Amino acid sequence: MAYPIWQPGTLYQPGDIVVPITMPPPSSTVVQNGGFNSGSSGWDYGGDVEYFNGYGFSGNACLRLAGNLPGGTALNQTQLVVPVGKQITASCMIQQGAAIAGATRGWVEVQWFDASDTPLGSPNKGNVVDDGRGGRWNKSSVTATCPAGAAYCRAGITLWSVADHNHPVWGDELQVQGTFAGLPDSLAYRAVQPESGFSAANEPAWPPVLGQTVVDNEVTWEAISSTRVTWTAQPLYVSGATEPDWPEGAGEYVLDGSVLFRAVSRRVEDVNCPNTKIVAIASSKVYCADDDIVRYSATVNPLDWSSADDAGYLPTGLQNYGSNPVAAMGLYRANLIPFNAEAFQLWQLDEDPANMALLDALPMGSTQHHAMAAVSNDLFFLASQGVRTVGIAASSTNFQAGDVGMPIDPLVQAAMATGAVPLGLYFPAAGQYWLMFPRETDTHVFVYSMTVIGQVGAWSRYEFPFVVEDWAIAGDSLYLRSGDYVHRVDEAVLGDEVVVLPSGGGDPVREVRPFPGLIRWPWLDFGQPGVTKAVYGFDIVGTGAVSVSFGIDQSNGGLFTPPYRVPADTVPGMVIPMPLAAPSLAVELRYDGSERWQWNALQLYLQDNRPMS
Repeated sequence: MAYPIWQPGTLYQPGDIVVPITMPPPSSTVVQNGGFNSGSSGWDYGGDVEYFNGYGFSGNACLRLAGNLPGGTALNQTQLVVPVGKQITASCMIQQGAAIAGATRGWVEVQWFDASDTPLGSPNKGNVVDDGRGGRWNKSSVTATCPAGAAYCRAGITLWSVADHNHPVWGDELQVQGTFAGLPDSLAYRAVQPESGFSAANEPAWPPVLGQTVVDNEVTWEAISSTRVTWTAQPLYVSGATEPDWPEGAGEYVLDGSVLFRAVSRRVEDVNCPNTKIVAIASSKVYCADDDIVRYSATVNPLDWSSADDAGYLPTGLQNYGSNPVAAMGLYRANLIPFNAEAFQLWQLDEDPANMALLDALPMGSTQHHAMAAVSNDLFFLASQGVRTVGIAASSTNFQAGDVGMPIDPLVQAAMATGAVPLGLYFPAAGQYWLMFPRETDTHVFVYSMTVIGQVGAWSRYEFPFVVEDWAIAGDSLYLRSGDYVHRVDEAVLGDEVVVLPSGGGDPVREVRPFPGLIRWPWLDFGQPGVTKAVYGFDIVGTGAVSVSFGIDQSNGGLFTPPYRVPADTVPGMVIPMPLAAPSLAVELRYDGSERWQWNALQLYLQDNRPMS
């Protein structure tokens, strides 16, 4: 707080506090009787040291430690006021007489005191003089910095001797130099006279040391420490050096450094929340399957599943095809589609429950919630027969209609028969729908790539040499998690990076396994069935070296010719000769994965060998 400035001729009550107009003059820059020439006065003697008359450095007196005594310190009584952060230098002279090197020692030291005359820490010790052979006087000096909280310091001399040594040691000529102040920080003056009185016409000589007083006409001022608020910035929440022992019960606490953690349940505690994994988010609400109905939370509050006229449920079990539990849910053009094993329903959603309504219901079901994905303006889902879309299924009301998944139905059905739980996703940056079947050591993926919006796309099959457990899309990148590892799909990379445990032990290592490419056509008649066709050559257009094989015997388990490696683009130059004959043919292209590749076109040159009647 701010104190008033001293004023002349002013009536001051006992206890009034002021600060000076003029700074007091600097305190003494010399110590009292530093050379002991005025006798033993001005010193506080501790331990075994004593004033000695009859020998000295600059006179006939000094400080002495007699032989066979362990030691002591003489501290000069002069209180030296030094501003915080400033320095003071003290020195003295030491004489060891006939003592051998190291048997006796002496040094100068500076001791700091706070406002209550309590020593602050250990003294600042000067260089030790422990060898005075030849009768030399040697200097010990120290430079000390005033620490925070110090009101003043005192300088002194320390003498020391080994216990069995009988030669004396002397100290003399204590001197100080440095920066001294008249008014230290946090110093004010309080009126301590018994009754009120008037100050003098002129400012008194303010004492610079706490507790000292000065008479100012009828007022007696005592130097005190003023009350100040010092703001110190420090972090409020800092964790400890090691992880705490986390509590396991909800509501329990654990202290980690200066942070107090409280264990909370990660579950929604509302009794109406179904806590199932069949979930969709739309219209600022969370929708969750609950047996044969679909419950929804309050608007923008997923913790509230009970508020009237806000939270509630869709009565899917009371509508057409609602006898089975809801097994999957997805969004189709901002509408909610709950699936069960026999059908799906189409519900209009809104933040206001009064505006929700059943739009349609069709007998086409799905039980694979995680295989569902919104693709462009449609919804892909996995039915018992294969991949289907809501748009085509709803318009045809028939799973057998020409839907996108029809070409790979046998492959998908075989993958589903293994019991693998499928995962579906839409990768917008690539325009692809992925249907993943994680197996024990790898993952089988069916990929539908859309070429032009509104036209039929094409299916591919990927095989990853690791088990995909989950996926996420961040920006334009697709990330796949496998155990403790996260993989990023990058079309510029020519292989799959996997972690391998060395057979001989040691740390896991990463290796990149190139992934080969395979394109295979079905068996084609190239005209009338059963008629032998003679192939005499072919051309291929693409990038990347390729090996070509031809299937020549459909009835013999699919007999193919040995792979024939050809350039990526054979159009320039002559036709690549390939003489063979068969009633039906299949073509197989293999890329070894050592370089980027692309297939554009394949041209066969053939003719019928015999006509059919």
